[in-house]
Order: sequence, then C-alpha cells, then structure tokens
Amino acid sequence: MLAALLLAMLAGGPAAAIGPTQPAFPVPAAAQDAAPRPALIRVALDDNYPPYSFRDGYGAHVGIVKDLWALWSQKTGIAVHMLATDWGLARQAMDKGDADVIETIFRNAARELLYDFSQPYAEVDVPIWFSADLSGITGVDSLRAFTVGVKDRDFCVEWLTEQGITAFQRYSGFETMIEAAARQETRVFCMDDPSANYYMTKRGVQGRFRYTDPLYTGELHWAVRKGDAALYQLVADGFARITPSERKEIEDRWLGRSIAGAVNPQLIDLLVKLLAGMLVLGIGALVWGLLLRRQVESKTESLRTAVAALTASEERVRTIFDNVTDAIFIHDLDSGNIQEVNRRMVEMYGIGDTPLPAIKVDMISSGVPPYTRKDAAAWIRKASAGTPQLFEWHARKLDGTLFWVEVSMRRAAVDGNDRRLLVVVRDITERKAAQERMEFLSYHDALTLLPNRLLVQDRAGQALARAERNGRLVALVACGLDRFKTVNDSLGHAVGDALLRAVADRLKAAVRDTDTVSRGGGDEFILLLSGLPDGDAVVEAVASLHEAMARPFQVAGQELSVTLSSGVALAPADGSDFATLLKNADTALHHAKASGRDTHRFYAEAMNAEAVAHLSTRSSLRRALERQEFLIHYQPQVSLETGAVIGAEALLRWNHPDKGMIPPGAFIPVAEDSGLIVPIGAWVLAEACRQAARWRSQGLSLSIAVNLSALQLQRNDLVRTVTQALADSGLDPLLLELELTESMLIQNTELVIDNLRRIKAMGIQVSIDDFGTGYSNLSYIGRLAVDKLKIDRSFVADLTRNHDSAKITAAVIQMAHSLNLTAVAEGVEDAETLEALRLLRCDVAQGYFLGRPGPAEAVERAARQVNPFKVKV
Repeated sequence: MLAALLLAMLAGGPAAAIGPTQPAFPVPAAAQDAAPRPALIRVALDDNYPPYSFRDGYGAHVGIVKDLWALWSQKTGIAVHMLATDWGLARQAMDKGDADVIETIFRNAARELLYDFSQPYAEVDVPIWFSADLSGITGVDSLRAFTVGVKDRDFCVEWLTEQGITAFQRYSGFETMIEAAARQETRVFCMDDPSANYYMTKRGVQGRFRYTDPLYTGELHWAVRKGDAALYQLVADGFARITPSERKEIEDRWLGRSIAGAVNPQLIDLLVKLLAGMLVLGIGALVWGLLLRRQVESKTESLRTAVAALTASEERVRTIFDNVTDAIFIHDLDSGNIQEVNRRMVEMYGIGDTPLPAIKVDMISSGVPPYTRKDAAAWIRKASAGTPQLFEWHARKLDGTLFWVEVSMRRAAVDGNDRRLLVVVRDITERKAAQERMEFLSYHDALTLLPNRLLVQDRAGQALARAERNGRLVALVACGLDRFKTVNDSLGHAVGDALLRAVADRLKAAVRDTDTVSRGGGDEFILLLSGLPDGDAVVEAVASLHEAMARPFQVAGQELSVTLSSGVALAPADGSDFATLLKNADTALHHAKASGRDTHRFYAEAMNAEAVAHLSTRSSLRRALERQEFLIHYQPQVSLETGAVIGAEALLRWNHPDKGMIPPGAFIPVAEDSGLIVPIGAWVLAEACRQAARWRSQGLSLSIAVNLSALQLQRNDLVRTVTQALADSGLDPLLLELELTESMLIQNTELVIDNLRRIKAMGIQVSIDDFGTGYSNLSYIGRLAVDKLKIDRSFVADLTRNHDSAKITAAVIQMAHSLNLTAVAEGVEDAETLEALRLLRCDVAQGYFLGRPGPAEAVERAARQVNPFKVKV
C-alpha cells in the first residue's frame, strides 16, 4: 500500500551521476581573505527541470539541486534562497543582479562571457523528439522543413540557431511543451532526455513519440557572474564539505530505480504445485525430480530476488514517506478509518500508541466555525468524485487541542480500491496567527491599539444609518493634542508614544461603551458619538473630554500636562457621510487651534471657504494640461543589497504660472474628484515611459514606477492607454511598474481584475503602495499576482523608535519574501532607518535620505555611480 501511495505522489526519472563540484579557475588567496561572508545566497534556477528541480503535485519546489543546496546551507551556516521559476525569468534575475548563483545551466562560448562555471556535475542527452507517425527525422539536417518546439531561452535554442535552424515555436516550460505535443500543436521538439521522460510518463503519452540520437550531450553546472572569484570559492568550498555518502543519499532519493513490481502470484502458485508434485512423485521419479528441482531453484531464486528488491524499495519509500514535512494519511471512505500514516502525522495529531483502526476522521476534525462538518462532507464528496480539493480547516489533536491546517485531498487507488482518499495536511497555525495579527492591525492603530480610520469609517456608516431611522444625532469629533510636538522633541519619542497611549486610555474612559475612540495619526484622534438626543448632549459629551484631559498624566516617572483642541461636525446638519463629516470636523479643529487651543469649535458653513479654493483649483487644472504646466520629478529607488540605483518613481508636480510650484496634496484630490486625473494620469504614464526609454538608450536599465488612480484602474481603456504609452516610447514592458493602493484592490470588480491580469500578461510589474494601512488581506495578493509590497512611510518613519512599527515592518518584509515578492520601503529619511531596513533584509528603499524627487538628470547621475548613497553592502 505504501509503495502505491508514494507512486501517486512522486515521479521517478532516469539516473544521472552528480560528481563533486570543483573550481573551474583558481581564486587568489587575497580575494578569499578579503571577501566578506554573506548572510544569504540567492540561487536562480529552472523549476521545470526534473529530476533536478521541479514542482511536485502540491506546487512545492523539490529535486536534487534543491536538496543539495539545503545541505550546502547546513554545512556553511549561510542561508540560501531558491529563486525557482521559469528559466527565462531565472536568467533574467541573474542578469539583473537579483540572484547570486544560477543553477542547472549548460556551458557555451557566449555564456562564458557572462559567467564563471563550476565543473560539470551531470551529463544530459538532448535529442529531437517527434510524433511516431512521422518518418525521416534523423538529426539536425532533417529539421529544416519543420517548426521546432523549444523551451524559451533554453540552451537548445542557441545550439540549433548555430546549426542554421531558426524556425521555432517557443514555450514557457517543458511541461507546457509536452502538453502542446500531446495536442499535436507541435510535432517536432527539442528537449532534454530526463525531462522528456518525466513529463511524457506523467502525461501518459510516452508511446506517441520517437527520438533521434542525441544532438549533443549537455553538461549541468552552477555558475556565478564573471569575475566574482570570492563568491565562486565560497560556493565551491561549501559543496566540497558535502561527503560522497551524503551526495549519494540525495541522488538515490531522486534517481533510484523504480519500485520493483509486486511478486507474481502465478510464480508462487507454480512453486507450490511443483513442491507438491515432488512429494507425490517421490524418489521413484528421480529424473523428473531433478528437472523440477532445477526449475524450482531457478524460480525460487527469481522469487527471492523480487522479494528482496521489493523490500529494499519499500524501505526506501518508507524513508521518504516518513521524512516528508507534511502529515500524510489514507482515509477509507467506507469505514471512515484512517489508514497508513507517516511519522509527521503521528507527531502533528499526537497519535502516540493509539491503534489506527480506533481512529476515525471525525476524531481529528473539529467542525469549529468558520467551517462546518457540512463543508467537510462536501469537500470529501468532490475529492472522491475525482476533483482534488484544497482548503483550510480547524483540526483537533487526540488530546482535544485545536490548530489550523491546510488540507489537500484527492482520490487514491490503493491495492485496487478507489474508495480511499490521499490526504496531505500542513500545519498553518503560525501563518494564521500572523494573518490575524495583520488583519487586526489593518483596522487598528499599532501604537494605541485603537480603531483606525478604516474601522471608524465603517462604524460611522452604521451609526448614520441608525440615526436616520430613529431621528438621533451623530457627532464626529476631531481632536488634537496641543503642543504635543514640544513633549516629543524635548523628552523623546518613547515618552511621546507612552503619552499617546495614556491619552487613548483617558479618552476611552470619558465616553460611553457605544462610542468609538480612534487614532487618526500623529497626535490626532477621531471620536464617533452616536445616538445623541440633542445638541446639549453633544456639548456635555465634548466638555467631558476636555475635563478628562485637564488632569496631569504620569508617564515614565514624570508628570505631564497636555490640553485638547477639538472640532465637532454633526449629522445630518453638517454632512450625511463619513468623509464630509470628517472634513468639516477637521475644519472646525483648525479653527479651535487658531482660537488659542484648549477649546472646541462646532463646524459652521462660514468656515468652508476652502470650497471656493477647490473650485478654483479644478478650473485651473483643466487648463494646466493644455498649457503644459505639469512636470515630472523622479525619486531614485536603491537596492539595499548592492547600493545601486535600480529604478525611479515618477512624481507629478504642477508649476502654476501665478502660484508657482503647487504640492501634489493640494491638487491631486481635486483632480480625482473631478475626473481630470484620467487625462493627467495618461500624460504622466506616457512621459515616464519616454524618460525610461531614454535612460535605456543611454545604457541605463532603470525601471520606472507610475502611480495609478482608482478611477484609471476602473476604466475600460486602461490597457489601451498603457499599451499606447509603451508603443510610443518603445519601452520594454519589463521596466514598467504600476503602483496601486490597497483600497483600490479590495473593490475586486471584474473590470479591475481583468485590467490587472491583462497588464500582468504584458510583463508589467504591479506593486501595492502604502501596504499595511488598508485592508492588508493576503488573498488579493495571490489572486492578482502582485510583484512588490511598498511598506507605508508611517511605519518606516517610526521604525527605530516604535516597537510596534518595527514589528509591522518586519512582518511585511517576511511576508513579502515568503510570497516571492519584493519588499520596498518608502520614506527613508536617515541612516539609522536605512541600516535597520537592511538588517531586516528589505530589498529596495527610497526617501529623502537617498535622494529627493528631482529632474531626470539627477537620477541618471546617481545611476552611473557605484553605490552613490554609500549603503552598507
């Protein structure tokens, strides 16, 4: 049963020998001594190259090279990050400096100009494969009349091109090419022998193709960038520490012979009959007995060999089965019993010595919400019908402890019985806890743990709806601490943070349980007071806030006194939605502060002179684009690994003929409200693409990041606008990055999703700006194929002064890396913050410390320098 189970999970491949890796060139001792020891090695490799590197049935990266590097990491104590991806992207990552080592690479003269290669560790035959109904294909000369299927950027493309073969049908990977061949979309293709055997066997089409003698025998190497002698020696020394027995154990794990077939029952039956015949015939049939004896000995030896091979294979399979990091078991649908568990299953569920027949699936399932046993029954029905299932679940240990798991379930035919399910369980308790923490922080302020603006906005919507039904008042109170900056600057940020927490507690104690106290940012708080009978009740509630703040605070052994200024907006008189009420409450707060502080003001229409300015700005914006009053400043983006400028963010500026340079915050909201952001945004995109193309023509491969507005993302013509900007400029789509905010993504409309998928299909990168301040849900990140997370500047600014901000920043970076995303920090304004980000392994940073937004020439000058901002690398 175990062998059949593992055969359903693992696919074998043809054997190949991996020899010890030795340096291909001598490394000077001085270079070895001077080179700093890195904390991390990034290895780029193909994830579509079995048995060396590929994805298993659950999407996990596995294979010989994966295991060898894991052992290399243990031997050296240096962390290894495997960038297992499409071969073209792996090559690209190496070329761009996003990887240190490239694996499973063939060697030729052109590549020797780019890389220093290890000694070969495996030989791979590469023939031409063709449909069995074709004839006359014997080698390269017979290919000239055909379009040859190839894997994009594979060595075979280069080899065939050198032979004069240029008609190719390119595919993203070997498995995709085999699927196309199975559909007869390509009938002649070039593929490495081990990969072809694996994917044809997996697909069940091996009998439909033939192959030529090898075109060439490729040799697998690892390689580093040309001239990086220190890194080369470091990698080679690490592999030299791996003993031959350790290497052989890894090879046997993936390259061993297939499990021997089951013992032939007819052979056993024959043996029994022969033995019985010998007893019956006796000594009198000596001649026949001798003949039979020889046959029996021969059959017995065959039987003994088969049994020994099967036993050895079962032991090997059991070793693999018990060393998988996930729990695995067989669920019998008829009895409900658990059968055949691995060691991790015993550990995860605390099975101990409990006999398996005594364990029912219900005993290890909780049915605790959000999922129920009814949900589980539906998943089991679908899996038993042949549709694999993947879901999260509250599992239960035998001692009753609940924990979160991710369950993969599929039908498995074991010993001829297809009424069984193969179940793989992964403990995701830590991941769920981190996600719950992130979701909590999405709706709460990290410092005070008060509701944030997003949560108070949601509660305000509910309170306004109730007030409309029952005729009660809702008050939104914007509060600010008077002269808080003096406390912060004189006593330090730690005391200032402690004071903010004390103020939060004081304000919560001064209002009813049905009211909401939230932090708006800095020293400002937003209070939602609902269900008030009249204006007098509002006045009393606001007065109680000021009375509560009159008492001194005991903070860090000191007595501190701070006063409060507040502005009040009432619904429905001053607005019927949260945004309007907050705007008007802020206006009233500004008037309170201007009136001498430690007071409150109710909003009045006379305060709203800003509306006039808003209309004026809108009118000026309509003419600004026509009069070419806009310009773009560029802020450099710096790699924290190399210190090099790798790109820039395009930032819009308005040079008004009368008012001079107008900051974006004064006109972008107006542009968004009026819809003018659409033509302005199209101009910014086109101009930024032209600038990036100019840089490229000057030898600078810099990416350009452009912000998209919510209105642009929801338009039908977005993809056409982006395509036009790329076509007009000639910019490579891989160098364009579009920045979105979290709030834009949670709309999750079909148009938004379709626009993003079409943009991603063009090769354009997508980043989430201000990550951590909005919804911060992991689901949309995977669903919309995001490439980068930009940590909000509020967390970065407090990174070295606020423990919660540091934890959030670290969590976002860790999450980004776990999802193979790039982590970008914005708002870096001092060396201390930059160093903290580097130690947290943040990938990219930008901010005033690394360069203020300015003309394109400033970015160009910095990009031509090596580590222009003196980043520690």
